Amino acid sequence: MSEVNVTVSDFRGAFPEFDATNYPDTLVQRFLTMSTAYISTKNYHIKPTVRILLIELMCAHLITLAEIDPTTHTVKSAGSVAGFETSASVGGVSVSLQAPIARNAFEQWINSTGYGQQYWALLVANVPTPIHYVGTPRAFGIR
Repeated sequence: MSEVNVTVSDFRGAFPEFDATNYPDTLVQRFLTMSTAYISTKNYHIKPTVRILLIELMCAHLITLAEIDPTTHTVKSAGSVAGFETSASVGGVSVSLQAPIARNAFEQWINSTGYGQQYWALLVANVPTPIHYVGTPRAFGIR
């Protein structure tokens, strides 16, 4: 089973908004390592290019979440927080967002940034899911 290796320079090439000035290599490497806890570097029936992009998207998602100011709930620098706009102002610049609908806490968390939404869509489109055929004579009903 092959493994993929994502480097900081690979990540910066795919996501130039996370430049070295605002995001030091050590910070990006820490989040790249953390990303592999969510998506394995081993290729379990996912194309290596897709797996690399999944790891990079998770890294961008985690960095963006780390950049959210807990007092104002806004992103300090790169990326954006996802949600449906429920109100807006021009004078004094005010925006209110409603969180996207989610079935569980993970979906709510992953949908909280645009990078997370891309990650989730790519994962759903590329991960094989077993189909359970009820009443078949096979073990566990899986073909």
